[in-house]
Amino acid sequence: MTSRAGKAGLKFWIVIAAILALGLRSSHAQDFSGIINAVGGVFNKLGITDLYKFAKTRDTTFYMSPPGTYDICLIMNLAGSSLSTWGSEEVKNSKFRSHIDSESMVNTTVTVGYEGIAIGYTFNPFSKNKDSKDSRFSLTLHGNFLGLDLAYHNIKSFSGYSRMGDVRHVIPYGDPNMKLFILNTYIVFNHKHYSFPAGINQSYIQKRSSGSLIGGITYTNNRTNVNSVGFGEPSLKINSRLISIGAGYGYNYVPRKNVLFAVAFMPKFVVYDSSYLGVDHYDIQQTFKRPQLTYSASLALVRWYGKLYLGFSALTDGYTSHKSGSGYNIIQNQWQLHTHIGFNF
Repeated sequence: MTSRAGKAGLKFWIVIAAILALGLRSSHAQDFSGIINAVGGVFNKLGITDLYKFAKTRDTTFYMSPPGTYDICLIMNLAGSSLSTWGSEEVKNSKFRSHIDSESMVNTTVTVGYEGIAIGYTFNPFSKNKDSKDSRFSLTLHGNFLGLDLAYHNIKSFSGYSRMGDVRHVIPYGDPNMKLFILNTYIVFNHKHYSFPAGINQSYIQKRSSGSLIGGITYTNNRTNVNSVGFGEPSLKINSRLISIGAGYGYNYVPRKNVLFAVAFMPKFVVYDSSYLGVDHYDIQQTFKRPQLTYSASLALVRWYGKLYLGFSALTDGYTSHKSGSGYNIIQNQWQLHTHIGFNF
């Protein structure tokens, strides 16, 4: 879905309002008018009506909706994940390091949309490994004022290495397993002039350069298991639940008509951390050593040719976690590349 879904939602409420209006013309109109007025009064007191009007406010000299009502888009996707750990092993008095990468997932999505509501089908004609059991689910609702990204990854195609001192151990393909849930939310403070979706999913057209401060909250739940750590060490399990809050900046640069270069970056400080390092059947609770960070970043290039558009976008989410106690330091990253070819009519 894109932020233009609000148009379809508005049409739905207009139809409901029309039905209610016709009902009020009946002999029982007095029975309902008081209820409707009361509901409207509550909305006004809570500021919901004003907030909705504020969220819909935009300067059309800076950005606008695409010219057509319908949209057909072909999207080519490439995605991957990585996890790095390092630190000191107190018992063996040795430094250790490990790194694993997932198999890159390549697929193609075809979407058909109406008034910003899109339905799509994804297929995978270029898989490197037909037996790969990786699964990735994502839902994006990108508005100009508010938005969210929700993702769930179940990744079993990791491989990599671990190193203890000068000795290197190969972590075989399919040994590590990661289940990751990420929920990103954002609020754009200058949504009147700056359109965040213009670069990410081309649901708006930025006409003049503009930027904005962007605030956000992220929830991350990560469960990673590694059975073959090597060096006679037992299996390793990382469980972490994080809530982070922060702010960043986004800028849409329009060097000429129908060309857009968009960039956004948002670091966030972890304000809630419930993390455990599991060794065999034992869980060791982790504590803060220094401020932890999560981050979200995006880069996009869009070119409109009348009703045809071409777009490229790169997105990444991750976190850095520096722990005391066990000495484990963790950097995790999820990345996505998308190429869009669409037609709006």
